[in-house]
Amino acid sequence: MKNNNENFLDSRTLLAILLVGSVFVGWQFYMQKKYPDAYAKKPEASTPVANNPSAENPNAKPSDQKVAVNSVAPEASVQTASGPEKTWHYQSENLAFDISSHGMGVRTFEILKYKNRAGKTVDLGHPEDNILPLETRLLGHQDSLEFQVEQVNPNLFVGHAQSGNVKITKTMEINPDKYLIDFKVVASGIDDQFIGLSTALAEEVGPLDVKDSPHPQHQKQEFYVDAVEAQNDRYSFDKSDVEKSWSRVKMASVGSQYFTQLVFDKSSVMPDAKAHLRHGTHAADILLQYTALNKTGNFELNYGAFVGPKSVSILRDIDPQLVKVADFGRFGFIGRYILEILKWFYGVVGNWGIAIICLTLLVRLIVLPANVYSYKSMRSMQAIQPELKALREKYKDDQQKQQQETMALMKQHKVNPLGGCLPLLLQFPIFFALYQMLGNSIELYQAPFGLWIHDLSLRDPFYILPVLMGLTMFVQQKITPNTMDPAQAKIMLMMPLIFTFFMVQVPSGLTLYMVVGAVFSVVQQTYFMKQSKTPSSVVAT
Repeated sequence: MKNNNENFLDSRTLLAILLVGSVFVGWQFYMQKKYPDAYAKKPEASTPVANNPSAENPNAKPSDQKVAVNSVAPEASVQTASGPEKTWHYQSENLAFDISSHGMGVRTFEILKYKNRAGKTVDLGHPEDNILPLETRLLGHQDSLEFQVEQVNPNLFVGHAQSGNVKITKTMEINPDKYLIDFKVVASGIDDQFIGLSTALAEEVGPLDVKDSPHPQHQKQEFYVDAVEAQNDRYSFDKSDVEKSWSRVKMASVGSQYFTQLVFDKSSVMPDAKAHLRHGTHAADILLQYTALNKTGNFELNYGAFVGPKSVSILRDIDPQLVKVADFGRFGFIGRYILEILKWFYGVVGNWGIAIICLTLLVRLIVLPANVYSYKSMRSMQAIQPELKALREKYKDDQQKQQQETMALMKQHKVNPLGGCLPLLLQFPIFFALYQMLGNSIELYQAPFGLWIHDLSLRDPFYILPVLMGLTMFVQQKITPNTMDPAQAKIMLMMPLIFTFFMVQVPSGLTLYMVVGAVFSVVQQTYFMKQSKTPSSVVAT
């Protein structure tokens, strides 16, 4: 008579199939729910943004259209409700942009040291309708203030505007090495009609930088707001329009996974924020409103603006709270430590791929004691398999008694049934932290490894690493002692295939981590197997 434990469709086998299928389907459902725009049909083209001087020629740079570097000579531009616009061009080694007389806002930041995957200079802060990034307006007024701007020195601009009896003085002090602009805005001569001041961030929605994108999560645009009553609020630019408000805002930003424009408050009066996302006009903006509570004396604002790469080291140097704009996920605190270790290895070896290999070996050495314990548990479980099989046969009609006797037998032989899971549990947080970090860290953006891997933040273009990882996992399973019945063992042999398909979509840097880890496991397992045949075996008790 055939033993029920060998039936391929017994309850435990069906449960294993259900769990594997649920994880795979659940993951796909979760990603489609969180990033629906990435699974939808991509827009053929984006609508040019109003008041964008480069709309007719999207490849033109402000530096190609404006006056010479650091010149203060104004030139006429578009006409708005506030009158003819004048611009002043600024350029440094890192940043280039034009300062407008309209609200003393900015027309399109160029991040000069970075190229997108199409080979063009990264730009941020596209004007939206009649809103310019970082412009200053009077609350309750639709028109921009008209500023007369003076360049005091290469990195300092001062502007003056007047509306009725209210005089506005705005200072922009630029720290190009940190991609930072410090603002001071003072309103004098205010009266009961004065409500307050506002500034804004504006960006164009898409098209996304999606060439060979590893995953929907790694092609996102998003709002990020850190408010007193709603910390760490993120909204991706998915298919839905957004109308969202916050009060007492400490920081607000709009950008992509690698670059951002953000404002962080340094005033005694914290602003309210309103985010608007309109896919129909390809426009997104955050309006920061500073309300005057005291109508006597001067109304003064101080805030900083960061426009550049989401570099943890640069952001931390400005303000430690700003690092939260880099989305390293639920295990971000681990991801930031991992990034610092990676940077240290990179400083030694000079290659981010080799740095990932070094990190992998370090992690595997750290969890080596847990792996030794796991191997001991599996060998012990394997040793008592005949007794376990006898118990299952003896108490096949009494599941409760079978479980009690099984636990007693394991306790007698000091076997921990979960011991084999310990190394995996320890590595799960590292895996997810790496997944987020490698897909969102500017340090690995377009970082080459060698041969066919030209960008560790993208997936392997030829799928060599995922296939190699799957094969190595299969070899590891074949040489690892197994305590499952044959039907369940066959189900587990599907895991390398499932992981291979999963890793096809993720950054090649993470796949490289998995490949090196799997090779390490094979070498480790081979060593354990040889040691177990000697009197000084690693599993000796």
